[in-house]
Amino acid sequence: MKRYVLEADKFIIEEAFGGQTDAESLFNPNYNVIPGNTMPIVVKDGDSRAVVSSVWGLKQEEADDDFFEIGQEEFAENKNLKQLAKTSPCIIPVSGFYKWKETVDDPLPFYLRVLTTEVTGLAGICTSFEQEDGRLIHSFAVITMPANALVEPLDDRMPVILEEKDYGRWLNGNAPEMLENGFSGNHLLPDMSVFRVPELVNDPSNNSKELVQPIPKLRNYDGPEDD
Repeated sequence: MKRYVLEADKFIIEEAFGGQTDAESLFNPNYNVIPGNTMPIVVKDGDSRAVVSSVWGLKQEEADDDFFEIGQEEFAENKNLKQLAKTSPCIIPVSGFYKWKETVDDPLPFYLRVLTTEVTGLAGICTSFEQEDGRLIHSFAVITMPANALVEPLDDRMPVILEEKDYGRWLNGNAPEMLENGFSGNHLLPDMSVFRVPELVNDPSNNSKELVQPIPKLRNYDGPEDD
């Protein structure tokens, strides 16, 4: 997942995930979230949950590159990642996300979302460390899984979309077990929508509601019809 959208306000996010925050600026609509942006995530805070600001791109002191997304399969092979999933799971609130369809010309953008909720929770892990200047940096990565039938014509991967009933399990230390069992997006098929959107989204500097306005469906898109 290279880009996503979050246009839910503070009340909707707090209501959906049960976390609290005073950071009003976190909830300005963002129709073109890119790696490196600071966005809200939901974390466990004692016996409750909190909504905190975090940079998209997992930063690790021993690594040169940031991790924007991590396949669920990688946790079985990497003890450090598995430990992070246990101690530092997070949920990333999104309204939807973009995927691009490869064509003979330029890739064409599509917008995907879950129709039954205003905001959806993606599975993620987060970390924090202190920089040389003393600033504490919080960062996160999105966990991905094999694409379901709706997403597959666009990409072979999609983010792990958590069901509301699984939010507590994910945040309360059960993430490694859930990853080991594996996630599948097939149950989401009846509730997901996909449609083509303007190529304006290709430019990260563009950020307006126009980016998620549907344009006519391509004849050469072979995925399921959206609702």
